[in-house]
Amino acid sequence: MLFVRLLLLIACLGSAGWYLDREQRAGRFQHVDDLFLDLLVANARERLTTPEANEKESPVAFIALREEQRSEYAAWPPPPLDWQTLFKALQPYEPSVLVITTPLNWGSPSPEFVPAVADSLLPFTSVVHGIETQLATAELTSPPFMGDLGEVLPRFQRVDGPLESAAAFSALITAPDTALRASGEMGLLAAQSSPKGWSLPYALRAEDSLIPTALAQTYARITNSPYALHRLRLGPGGGAYLTEGTFIPLQNDGSLLVLADTAVPVINALDLMTGTLAEALSPADKAALGKGKILIIGTDPAASTAARFGHLHAQAIAHTLRLPKLQKLNQLQQWIAWGIAALAAAWIVLRVRRGRAFWAGIALIFAALVLSFLAFQASLLWCPPTMPAALIAVGAFVGMMIGKGAPKEVMNPKDEEPAINA
Repeated sequence: MLFVRLLLLIACLGSAGWYLDREQRAGRFQHVDDLFLDLLVANARERLTTPEANEKESPVAFIALREEQRSEYAAWPPPPLDWQTLFKALQPYEPSVLVITTPLNWGSPSPEFVPAVADSLLPFTSVVHGIETQLATAELTSPPFMGDLGEVLPRFQRVDGPLESAAAFSALITAPDTALRASGEMGLLAAQSSPKGWSLPYALRAEDSLIPTALAQTYARITNSPYALHRLRLGPGGGAYLTEGTFIPLQNDGSLLVLADTAVPVINALDLMTGTLAEALSPADKAALGKGKILIIGTDPAASTAARFGHLHAQAIAHTLRLPKLQKLNQLQQWIAWGIAALAAAWIVLRVRRGRAFWAGIALIFAALVLSFLAFQASLLWCPPTMPAALIAVGAFVGMMIGKGAPKEVMNPKDEEPAINA
């Protein structure tokens, strides 16, 4: 009987494992795993928003176009020729991502040298162009004006929480010149001021969809996260989940609060544009530019919101890159966890009585969840719970059907009736 129970359990676990693995790969259990991760993150929020001690140099540098030096440029705002010079000067530093928070548009018809600017951007691995955006008022209900960019801009595909809590925009104000759009991705630019300080929306709402901002586009490029794997959560416990365990803590409306005390190296754009005429860059500036850094170009911080885009993005990204990362068990480690769950299921079927199999399964699942919670609190390590919990549940179900029976009562010889003598 023991052998039969074992064979039946193996058959049930094998069938259930094959089915669950197929469904999990198809993403049908993804929502359950996402909810479990959200619960873990909500209980470790303070740790996930506290930067790790890091004495290394900043991975982000801000390149400032200073308005008080406008007379040093060919014109103001700088014309295409000045931008071409700046981009050529940055090429040797090979940044991982180049973010341009000043929309490169000089009106119509386009002036000369715009194609040359596009050519100077080709050597860069990844470029993010900003699109200046006007935020909507609470009363506005009409669709935003996006011109010819409505079908070009990406949308978030995985969004949890109330969509209406995200900030909406009413129109795109200034977009890069059409000749430059093929050189990189485009993201919306917006900033909001509150008593807490400046915040940058991670996504902006256009009717029933969310469009990534330049901030989200930059994180997508840093972590190589396609939007099919890029999950955004709005409301309480808001955040953005990207690949490589990156978690960006967000406010309820999906915006990232910028900490004003975050230090970021600032390099004068003119110092890069002197070429061979003079060696204007200091050793500190060269170290800040480094190689493989995230370089953000914009006007110098000033009173207007538009002038703050570049520096705010630099501060926000520099801060969040210092936050701890989530650690998910790799595939081999998950198989080991599944094997442990299968052994727990076998124990229920072979060693637990039928009447107690259900409660044994509940107890083991609860113990596994508590262990997962403690592991996440200790090292931010987590495992998708769907498969292990389902295997234990299968063991409990089989145990209820064919598990160990109750022990047979043995009659005490003293209780037997005495034999009647003939």
